[in-house]
Amino acid sequence: MFPDWTVEQLFAPCPPDVLNQRSQPPAIERTDLEGHADRISAEGYADVTAIFPTRAEFTFARPTHTLFDGAKSIRAAGLSLNLLCQQYPDQRLYQLIEGGTTLQCLFLDPDGQAIQAREQEEGYTDHHLVTLTRLNIEVLTRLRKRLPPEAAERLEIAVYDETVRFNITLINDQTCIMQPYLPQARGVDSPTFIIERRPSGNGLYAAFEQIFTSLWERSTPL
Repeated sequence: MFPDWTVEQLFAPCPPDVLNQRSQPPAIERTDLEGHADRISAEGYADVTAIFPTRAEFTFARPTHTLFDGAKSIRAAGLSLNLLCQQYPDQRLYQLIEGGTTLQCLFLDPDGQAIQAREQEEGYTDHHLVTLTRLNIEVLTRLRKRLPPEAAERLEIAVYDETVRFNITLINDQTCIMQPYLPQARGVDSPTFIIERRPSGNGLYAAFEQIFTSLWERSTPL
């Protein structure tokens, strides 16, 4: 079976040079990894740059002023848009729009059927979502009335009456903050994704921008 080995060699201790070779894992050529790491990262995560388990953890890590201060355009669609209407000061929003920022806000219609279905799903019996959405719409309509006429045109408010699936905020045509609406869970408890548009245009940003655009085209202006 071992024609090149003597009996003494077969029963002798393993030579140190052979032992050292056996104790080392097989080497991986750099060429096996080079050129693949970027592709794996890009294809595995698209243009998602961060994921948070809940909106609360997201807003702790990324306070609203870091998102909106200095923004030139903001487009938001969802249910009540609390991130913009409740967690960002009215005065800062006023200054943004007066300074040239365009703002499009798309709310789930508080008088529609879809918001009633969502209230049932979340277990509300006191019209909580309807009341909150109306309040947030009123926050923006009051702000619009205070703006100079040319600035007021840069604040657009609309409603839609369709099954709510995502909360989408698009900032400067570059950053997308996206949350899915989970069954029987409040929006604040939903995971939050940060998506950054790639120069190539490939990735998830374009998909969620299209969702916003499609909803906006079917919406009713206020």
